[in-house]
Amino acid sequence: MEFKNFSLAIGQTKVSRFANDLAAGKIMSTLCKKCGKSYYPPRADCSACMSSEMEWSPLNGEGKLVTFTKIHVPPEHFAIRQPLMPFSSIQFEPCPVGIIEVKDGLRIMGWMPKIDLKKIKVGMKLKASPQVLPDGKVTIVLEII
Repeated sequence: MEFKNFSLAIGQTKVSRFANDLAAGKIMSTLCKKCGKSYYPPRADCSACMSSEMEWSPLNGEGKLVTFTKIHVPPEHFAIRQPLMPFSSIQFEPCPVGIIEVKDGLRIMGWMPKIDLKKIKVGMKLKASPQVLPDGKVTIVLEII
């Protein structure tokens, strides 16, 4: 799988394995072998010590919600179409996006299309999971544990 299939139009990257692992159902992080700093999303080079000796490791994706917002015009694959309003050809229901904190203080951002906006609370336990969308792109979805 090309990295451009991870919701971004990037053709080349030093961490293309990230998108391949997401498509295979795994969320990966990297760990600098030299200084021990962890990274998510994965990096090929450590910004702390400038080493390129990185080790890949899976994240289980369970964590607590740190913050969230709602996107009023989400991508079509997360859009819940509503009846038309005057002067508008389409209306979308807002879709929440959140950031959870997992082990080592790493933070994962993902869509929350199955969680009612009124029930979202900072601190709630969520799990991040990769999801292949109908258009073939890969993204991360957060769901209640």
